[in-house]
Amino acid sequence: MTDLITGAVAAGIVGALGIAGDRAARRRKRAFRNHYGSYEGFRHQVDEDKVRSVRSARGDVAAVKAARDDHPLASLVIANRYVREL
Repeated sequence: MTDLITGAVAAGIVGALGIAGDRAARRRKRAFRNHYGSYEGFRHQVDEDKVRSVRSARGDVAAVKAARDDHPLASLVIANRYVREL
């Protein structure tokens, strides 16, 4: 009986975390769209020379971090795409 209650509580917590994560992702996407409009709008606002220099000096991961530090509304996926396309 205790196992059933524990399982139900665990399932409820996992479900609630999933919903909260989905909401956060939707808010982030909405904020990105409101600020940049599109990926192209984001690309035009990033300091390409700075990201390139970080990439050549410290690598791709540091370049992605530099892009996200300057543009916190950009997701990891968007920043990674930007660095890969340089």
